[in-house]
Amino acid sequence: MASHQSNLDAAKDTIGQKTEETKNYGADKTNQAHEHAQGMGETAKQKAGEAKDSTASTGQAAKDKTASAGQAAKDKAGETADNAGSMMQQAGDKVKEGWESTKNAVTGNQ
Repeated sequence: MASHQSNLDAAKDTIGQKTEETKNYGADKTNQAHEHAQGMGETAKQKAGEAKDSTASTGQAAKDKTASAGQAAKDKAGETADNAGSMMQQAGDKVKEGWESTKNAVTGNQ
């Protein structure tokens, strides 16, 4: 019976030891998973920040291009208006010259 009791005590010690090892293993894996999750969270935050910065700079670049295109269109419109004004002035001068020439021919003034 003493042998049987020592076998039970040895089994109990082994079970206790294995239970403790399993508990420690579980705690280690839980800590590793927690650290990994934190790392993933930080990476996600960084990527989100980078995406936000990229979006902001892309948006700013688009805004700048739009403003530049708007200014170019405004400049071109001003140029076109100046050219049209110049053409109108030239046409007016030609009509005036023609009128003066006709008037002079009719009145005999040269």
